[in-house]
Amino acid sequence: MLKPIAPKALGLSSFLLMMVVACSSDATATSHLQITASATIVSTEPVPTLPTTYTPTMASTRNATDLSSVFIQLTDPLDEPQFYCLDVPGSGTGVRLHAAIQVHTCKRIETAQDELFAFDFPDDGQIYMEEYDRCLEAEGDEAGSDVYLRDCSDSLNQVFTVDDGIIFLGDGILDGLCIAADSNPGIATGGPSHLRRDMSLQACDSVEPSLARWIFGLFDY
Repeated sequence: MLKPIAPKALGLSSFLLMMVVACSSDATATSHLQITASATIVSTEPVPTLPTTYTPTMASTRNATDLSSVFIQLTDPLDEPQFYCLDVPGSGTGVRLHAAIQVHTCKRIETAQDELFAFDFPDDGQIYMEEYDRCLEAEGDEAGSDVYLRDCSDSLNQVFTVDDGIIFLGDGILDGLCIAADSNPGIATGGPSHLRRDMSLQACDSVEPSLARWIFGLFDY
């Protein structure tokens, strides 16, 4: 379980830009997450083959927007080998801007406009999607509140703080709420590996870390 954290005031835009530039400077980009396992076989029974977790690699910064937009990806793949990213339901002419933000199988960067966000824009603490010119906004300030894309405003529910990969509402101290994926298994949405889960604000001191810790960057899936 996560312990309550007193988040530090971050200049997150600067941090993200430094991370993307640092990780993309090597022409042979390396993965940001390696998953290994070892086991001792003590039985002659056949061992089932487990699905291989896909390891995304850092994408070139030339794919970044002027706002240094990035994926917001769960660090734990859970039941989706291609990982989950924050996502707007639907796409293209079928996008559902009035529906709550979800997590969905991360997309290839060339088709990921509705999964790319810029931090601290237009003001400090806001999380902005350039594709639809809107900001993340929590529906309320209690556990279970959904998060939406809304017109950017001075609402306190559009202010977030990031600390140690956790995205807190406000400064994270008063309410102790953070953005987290639903614990239920992913729901199939079509394709060989396309899953979605609901996402909402949860109490940071009780939510499973695998559902609430994120990594930020540009990746090729």
